[in-house]
Amino acid sequence: MLKVDRDRYFGYFIKALIFIFVLAAIYLIGKLLITYFAPFLTAIILAMLIEPLVKLFQRFKLGRGLSVILAMILFLGIFVSISAFAISRLVFELKDLYISLPSYYNELYDVTETLIHRATELYLQLTPEATGIIEDLFFNTFEKLKVLLGQMVTQTPSSTITVIGKFTGAFFSTIVTLLATFFFSKDKALILGFIYRQMSPAWQDKIMTLRKDLFMALVGFLKAQMIILSVTFLESYVGLSILGVKYALIFAIIIALVDILPILGTGSVYVPTAILNLLWGNYKVAIYLLVLYGIIVTVRYMIEPKVVGTQLGIHPVVALASIFAGLRIIGVAGVILGPTTVVVIKACQHAKILPRFK
Repeated sequence: MLKVDRDRYFGYFIKALIFIFVLAAIYLIGKLLITYFAPFLTAIILAMLIEPLVKLFQRFKLGRGLSVILAMILFLGIFVSISAFAISRLVFELKDLYISLPSYYNELYDVTETLIHRATELYLQLTPEATGIIEDLFFNTFEKLKVLLGQMVTQTPSSTITVIGKFTGAFFSTIVTLLATFFFSKDKALILGFIYRQMSPAWQDKIMTLRKDLFMALVGFLKAQMIILSVTFLESYVGLSILGVKYALIFAIIIALVDILPILGTGSVYVPTAILNLLWGNYKVAIYLLVLYGIIVTVRYMIEPKVVGTQLGIHPVVALASIFAGLRIIGVAGVILGPTTVVVIKACQHAKILPRFK
């Protein structure tokens, strides 16, 4: 091999090592920041989101501080109003469900009685060896449940204290987040000016470009999630309405919100409901729910790379690869962190912090 080729390949190897090191550094620093500075990171994001409202109030010749307070009140007011409406609607539906519980209880009792009768008939037809295995299984399960209940009873006081501690911590974090949001937004120019003064002019331009790209990526990510959530909601609402579900709108909203949560997803609602309908003998309903769930999952996997790629400004294949790689490497959180890493790398390249791909 010629010395020129060897030097070129060695240069590629060094660049690859630097690239891997940068990715590892981004992951470790991000994990550290999320662990210890989550309220302040949330405050920065909120300050960025309310900035258009702040500028709107400043057009009316209001001071920056007063504009920030009004923007926060308006933003939080909209958020609290939507939450209050959703909760009140949910309480209304739960109250209506509570009134209907006696009829559901009677139906459940009849179904349970039928299942027990069938299980008894099947049990009496089994051989002594099979009945012995089943009895051992039930005995072991009963013993494990007894131990579990004992642990729950003994750990209840400590669990209560833990819950109270987490609630107190969440309340304190919320206060810190709101205060930090106010100061980040009010003293935005002062804070950015201090940060930029610590850098050379060349790095100031890079950070400005990086900040703009990351903000656009954040907006794009939120838009992508809203599009996916809306599609899931419409699919669920139309499907449940065709099935004749009484509370189709409420269930569709709950399913769409559950779909946002990590690990859970729409399957945590559709699959158990389908299984219960199978046990109750509603085979057509169970099959319909499973088919509807399959359609929702298929549509999501089809549109997610395209939607995420379009909103974040990356190719759908790159978005699909980043989602898949993130899912395999760090689990469900990788569905978000995978594309985020790609966007950060792209923003760093645009800001000339990292070299561009050739």
